[in-house]
Amino acid sequence: MKTNISLFLIFAFALSSCSHYHISRGDAYYKSMQYDKAISSYSKGIKGEVPDKVKIKLADSYRMNNDYQNAERWYSEVVAIKGVDEINLLYYAKALMNNGNYKEAGAWFRKYLEIKNNDAVAKTLLVSCDSANKLIRDSTRYALKLVEIPDVTSAFGQVNYNDGLVFAADKTTFNSSQKLSGWTGRSYLDMYYSKKNDDGSWSLPEPLKGEINGVYHEGPSVFNKEGNIVYFTRSNYKASNKLRKNDKDESNLKIFSAELKDGIWTNLKEMSFNSDLYSCGHPALSPDGNTLYFISDKPGGMGGTDLYKSTKSINKNNEEEWSAPESLGNVINTAGNEMFPYVHKDGSLYFSSDAHNGLGGLDIFSSLYDGKEWSAPENLKHPINSSKDDFAFILNDDGKTGFISSNRSDADKIYEVSLPSLIFIVKGKVKAKDTGKNLMEAVVEIRNNKDNYIQSISVDDFGNYWMRLKAGVDYEIVAYADGYLKSAVTTIKTSDKKKSEVFKADFQLEKLQMDKPIVLDNIYYDLDKWEIRKDAAAELDKFVSVLNNNPQISVELGSHTDARAEDDYNASLSQKRAKAAADYLIKKGINPNRLKWKGYGETALVNNCGNGVKCKEDLHQQNRRTEFKITKISEETAGK
Repeated sequence: MKTNISLFLIFAFALSSCSHYHISRGDAYYKSMQYDKAISSYSKGIKGEVPDKVKIKLADSYRMNNDYQNAERWYSEVVAIKGVDEINLLYYAKALMNNGNYKEAGAWFRKYLEIKNNDAVAKTLLVSCDSANKLIRDSTRYALKLVEIPDVTSAFGQVNYNDGLVFAADKTTFNSSQKLSGWTGRSYLDMYYSKKNDDGSWSLPEPLKGEINGVYHEGPSVFNKEGNIVYFTRSNYKASNKLRKNDKDESNLKIFSAELKDGIWTNLKEMSFNSDLYSCGHPALSPDGNTLYFISDKPGGMGGTDLYKSTKSINKNNEEEWSAPESLGNVINTAGNEMFPYVHKDGSLYFSSDAHNGLGGLDIFSSLYDGKEWSAPENLKHPINSSKDDFAFILNDDGKTGFISSNRSDADKIYEVSLPSLIFIVKGKVKAKDTGKNLMEAVVEIRNNKDNYIQSISVDDFGNYWMRLKAGVDYEIVAYADGYLKSAVTTIKTSDKKKSEVFKADFQLEKLQMDKPIVLDNIYYDLDKWEIRKDAAAELDKFVSVLNNNPQISVELGSHTDARAEDDYNASLSQKRAKAAADYLIKKGINPNRLKWKGYGETALVNNCGNGVKCKEDLHQQNRRTEFKITKISEETAGK
């Protein structure tokens, strides 16, 4: 027995020592920002109850590697630690947001703001959580397709070059002599070229030749119009291949240029505004090639990484000179991170930010400069943006196709974006019919008759809604709001359209209240007749739709005449007309138990055009009307 106990103690001690070793190694890797290795060591070392400090470092390591699922898991435990730094509440909220859990993320942003109520980024992200569904609902016209580049683990930061793409990528490597990034556990980034084949596939990527790809990270980049000068991002390292680090033990990024000579990239030059103390990267050129846009975390900025620009001039020695960096200002830059600028030939600036109103992570925004100031950044919405990181947006010259980078598939990938050949949009406004006021609480329901898929859209603060429709499909649209009758169905068809179109569908909702007469518009009869005319049938069909959409109500149909015939005659005529309208509804499938009808003759005039009074025809017409009023509202639906 003593022998067994001793063996158990030795085994337990060995396990404890092993666990301690792996956690110590994890701490060392974490301190040196080798997050992938830190995750591996911590995962080997944790047994049973995980120490609080390890929970925090594991959560941080997953966050730094953009593994939001595991980051969310560990931050959920971190925020439960008594006295934990409040920054972890923010990190947890961001992880939730990156995973599309907007409601829960909003709750944690609020908890964080109770402590740090002046955090502008957190305030913006809270607004983003509250409006995320609107950004998803207001889908842009673009369609996305994954660019399947062979033999790379991840790829991003693409630019057009020589009828193909140049991008930054890493590869899965089995070469033990090749250096791996301790941060990601994969190879360092190099710049590659790939071209689209005739069959739509992409060619095996080729690394750019020459001195441009070194032993650490290179990319992203941008080329001049002639394609013989490249500006690119590179890790800051010495000729001895040793990384330079600042006083925070961080290795910064720098922007370099290189020239193409005989197919080889050579003559590397460091941009004059670089520094060993901070990073510069993500270069982009204006259409004329004279302005370089880039990002930097240099002191004096708004926070995180900001967008800057530098302008080119030629000195007396015929050499390029670049001006001191100028911030794009607080309309573009925030206390968060602005990254990956791109300027289209029309002058539009595209960039990514994690602190403007977005869906989570980095979202892509656009802005225009009018010569004095930048316009407020506009979110490109879903599907360009997602809850993950979306960045490096570029457009081809046609303005209809282009590319983005995104880690929505849990690794950085390049996606081709394009406009469909036919574009259909429906938009409109929902108002209360009695007051004319916008119904901000209204919902618009759009049914796709091809597959019966229903999408519900909440209107904005002005009662407006907007949605893209598919080609070749017929739709039924209704609107409703609490306390109002659900509208009649509006039908929109794209199945017979040969060109793009924007459809307008406005709604005016009737108040749901008992015994209030509501006029059915355009219910007309021929003189001295009560048969339902074709134009009246079209209006009654809308009322059939209202009754079908509101099965809880029973109604009375009332028919009214003007005062120009005898009272008894008008009473009889109106009774026949009311019954004819009710019979029409019954033939259309409405349950007769839900209907009453009554002819009021000239007993309920809406103006002063009574017996013997001369009036214009339009005033007499106001009295010749068909109305309905709700006589019963059932909690249980009444059926058709």
